[in-house]
Amino acid sequence: MMPPAGHEAPYSQQGAGTPYPPHGAGAPYASGAPHPHGAPPHPQFPGAFTHNTAQPGSGVGIQAQEVHNSTVYQVLPDAPADRKYEVGLNYLEAGVPAKALELIGEAIAHGFENAEVRFHWVLAMLSKRSFLDLSPGERQRLDDVRGGMQKYTDDEWKRALRAVCELLACLDESQGDPRSALAELHALPDYLRSRIVRHLDLVLTGGMKDSLWADSRQAAANARFSGDRRNRVWAFFHPDPIGPRVRRPVPDTSTSGDRIAAVWRSGLFAAAVLSLGVTVLADGAVVAVLAFLVTVAAGTVAVLTGLEWSYSAQRLKTKERELFGPAQLHQAPDGGFANRVDHYFSHYFSKYVPRDTDRGLWLANTSGVRMALRDEIVELYRESRIGVDRVEWLIRHMVSDVRRRWESGTLLEHRERYKVDPSRQMWCSIALVVLAPAALLVVVSALAASPLFTILATVVAAVTGRGSAKRWLHIIGERRRAAEDVQDRQRLLGEREAAYQRWKQKLDALRPSDSEMEVWLNCDKTKILDEALIHYGLAWHDILAHAFLQTPAGNHRRARVKGGPWRYSQYDIRLFLITNDGVREVYAELDFVGAALNAKERNNYRFDAVSSVRYSETDAFSYTLTLILNNGPTRNIRVTAPEYAQPELNEDLADLEALSRINLDAAGFAHTLHILEGIAAEGKEWINRAPSARNLR
Repeated sequence: MMPPAGHEAPYSQQGAGTPYPPHGAGAPYASGAPHPHGAPPHPQFPGAFTHNTAQPGSGVGIQAQEVHNSTVYQVLPDAPADRKYEVGLNYLEAGVPAKALELIGEAIAHGFENAEVRFHWVLAMLSKRSFLDLSPGERQRLDDVRGGMQKYTDDEWKRALRAVCELLACLDESQGDPRSALAELHALPDYLRSRIVRHLDLVLTGGMKDSLWADSRQAAANARFSGDRRNRVWAFFHPDPIGPRVRRPVPDTSTSGDRIAAVWRSGLFAAAVLSLGVTVLADGAVVAVLAFLVTVAAGTVAVLTGLEWSYSAQRLKTKERELFGPAQLHQAPDGGFANRVDHYFSHYFSKYVPRDTDRGLWLANTSGVRMALRDEIVELYRESRIGVDRVEWLIRHMVSDVRRRWESGTLLEHRERYKVDPSRQMWCSIALVVLAPAALLVVVSALAASPLFTILATVVAAVTGRGSAKRWLHIIGERRRAAEDVQDRQRLLGEREAAYQRWKQKLDALRPSDSEMEVWLNCDKTKILDEALIHYGLAWHDILAHAFLQTPAGNHRRARVKGGPWRYSQYDIRLFLITNDGVREVYAELDFVGAALNAKERNNYRFDAVSSVRYSETDAFSYTLTLILNNGPTRNIRVTAPEYAQPELNEDLADLEALSRINLDAAGFAHTLHILEGIAAEGKEWINRAPSARNLR
């Protein structure tokens, strides 16, 4: 995912900047249109955020996945009863009623019970199930709740529980009055009434649903884009960024051997020079003595200024080569980490062009910088076995920083930093000019006094002087370079850490909760249902039963809160409407990030057209529903994607089995299978067992 086009400073606004989504985002983008955040096609999954051309029921691919750490669904086996109830309630709001029923039931078994707890237990029992889905034992337990309500304190939770029980009584052999039950329901506060209607969606059909449908439809329309959905939902699927890293500086490469060699060579050089000085002084020639003193002074000045000059020149050359050297071509394998890093750097350098700068000039003059930064990212993160999306924030920060320094004129600050003072260059040059004739005069004077000794001392001084100079240049230069690199690394790490924290805080602030994702998804499904009823000209008293099956669409992103169900960036939504005339099946592709419905397909078939229904485990905890029609093609619908698509999730077999059950529950699989199996086994006779057909018409 990328920041919006034209965003000048990714981290300059709202603390962490506003790299996405675009300000003033309006209508959701349609599949196939350019991504509003300016994202390039995914290099490994080119269909990302594009129109899904897969046929209904075909297999799907996984674009990316992310598991967010959270304590929302974490509960230990020996946790107190109130904690189990709290986590169970979270599962209920997330659309996983089976797990909610298990945990709330455990809380009740340990004595944590009141009208509120029992109310949510009943909702968990009924959520995503019809009355026919209940076993005789479960119906009896619901009857027991109705008979034992007198023990609860008379409050709004007890009234809500009574309203649910009255609704259920209307479904069980006409034991209740629908008008009275609906009146009791309407008397409840809005937040309780909406909760009942939402979780009893499959229980309430026929005339009862008719009286509630207008409010339900309007509530879904109001909530569908609530909570700034369009500008936040992408953050749920965005991976958690990995922390900043900076290359460790190359340590001081000088060794103890270098220092020993420098010291003894310097000692021999000093001894040779001193012996020449003693010879000249012993001769007593004034000119020779003055020449010796000038030689020592000029040599000292030349060494001091030459060391600085040499170090600065070498560092400048190195920096220029790093930043502006010829770009080396890297043939990274397609779809690999390095290839995707190349892709992101190319994208952002093309996107973040400095103001008043030609794009071609910018790209040409920063090719060396681009490759240096690219190599650093690959070196630092390649062996971490992470997705490049987790380090994308750093790539974006790096490119933004290059642009900022270009615009401020500090991209070439190294030239100023390592620029040698002209006065220092002048003094070094003057010292060398003076040194040569002065040293020659000293040697000539010493030769007259002691030829053999002077020749030996001169040779020793020349050899050791050159060797010791090279050694000291290396030792002092490496010491300074290492110290500067450590300081630069600390500065760079601090800047990247600040950028990381800003981006992480931005993601944490924008990322929706799991319950928000469930609310939005339910609103989308309500819209699909409403459009289907309008298209077929059906009222709720025409509907005997209905079922939703939500499955991942092709090339989706998926993410979840740890312990929760997978959420998908794109869904295939199937709605089955059961009427006296047969089955209406509606298929719609839901772009969940953009809240857009696309490529709808409708199928109608009689009850006797359904030959058989079965489901099978296709691979690791991945299930496929097979619907065979007498006069049509076999329909293979993948219900869930493989649970262990990426090994870094590090979840054991028990965790994967639990996750698989949670995902099946969230998908509405059990109820859909129950309806389709009933139709396949009994045909039209199945509808005679529907309570709505008997009692509520």
